[in-house]
Amino acid sequence: MAGRGSADSQPLNPATHPRRAHYLICLGMGATVGFVAAFGELFYEPLAFPVLIFSQALFPVVVAVAVAPLVEEPAKSLGLLLLKEEEKLTFEIADWTILGSLSGIGFGFMENVVYALAVQGYGVNVSLTLFLLRGLLTAPLHGITATLTGFGVGLWQKSGNARMLVIPLVVAMIIHGSFNLLASII
Repeated sequence: MAGRGSADSQPLNPATHPRRAHYLICLGMGATVGFVAAFGELFYEPLAFPVLIFSQALFPVVVAVAVAPLVEEPAKSLGLLLLKEEEKLTFEIADWTILGSLSGIGFGFMENVVYALAVQGYGVNVSLTLFLLRGLLTAPLHGITATLTGFGVGLWQKSGNARMLVIPLVVAMIIHGSFNLLASII
């Protein structure tokens, strides 16, 4: 594979393992996006606005099941895209997968913190219970789905074909939407 490297076609940045800063970038970017996503209804509702014409009861379900996964899944992996596209770093697929996991964990943790703080008016017990329940359920969900996206970024980097990211990203969106649907039904 001819790269943007030296005359003997060596890549500019040979594959290495992520450094501590790379892990922190992914965790921090995931947490930053999680903070913004915790206020997601303000941002997501306009995308589902046409549903209000048909049903007010269906509106929050459409936001949770369709809009939230479409917005959150790509956004969670902004740190990975920053490292790959802006910093031109090359890692093994397993490394991208781990970076994706950290991004999802940061996202889930910060989203849960904001939700727990939002219900603090109902008492510390309610706030702590919500944080722990979401920590057991949604934090792993975000970690798993962002892991899939990290795997897709690794496939993209390895193959040079950006379409290799699409299938893992779509699977992550389907898993996220299915989880939200189940949570909406229960």
